[in-house]
Amino acid sequence: MSLLEIIGFVLTLTAIALAARGHVLTWPLQLVASLLYVWLFAKFNLFGEAALQAVYAVLAVYGWQQWRGNVGQATLPVRHLSKKEWLLINTVGLALTALVSTLQIQFLPTDVPVLDSSIFVFGLLAQWMQAKKKIENWPYWIVLNLLASGVYLYKTLYITSVLYVLLALLAVWGWRNWRRELVAV
Repeated sequence: MSLLEIIGFVLTLTAIALAARGHVLTWPLQLVASLLYVWLFAKFNLFGEAALQAVYAVLAVYGWQQWRGNVGQATLPVRHLSKKEWLLINTVGLALTALVSTLQIQFLPTDVPVLDSSIFVFGLLAQWMQAKKKIENWPYWIVLNLLASGVYLYKTLYITSVLYVLLALLAVWGWRNWRRELVAV
């Protein structure tokens, strides 16, 4: 356990608690936490998660822009995915997971290529859904966070493993909060 892992833990928990409440400050905190975790995951040969955190950093800027809206424009409302979007997300997700895990097996020294790739690909999709305020992002996060927690436990990243269990619980809370906002819209 390092100081950077502890700082990443605190920043991530705070950011996701803010996301669950629909607060725009989630995004700058996610940006900083993601950059810290890029370094940590690369150090532990979790290249999919390291790449995912790098993309999260970029998507944090995108999410920040999406949630802020323009001057005089309402903030982004919570919405459902369309059936077409859901089908596309899952089809692309499965295909990309197969491709990324194959590439990891061929070129990287990882011992968890399928899990690492699944977390990478579906994490990108869930982050995009969150940035677009699609309510379905929360069930994806619940599953992904629990999978990631197991991987981090296996990799002896104990505090990060605990973090991801807590993130799964926050995702349940976020899902509940966003459902209320969806009904109110």
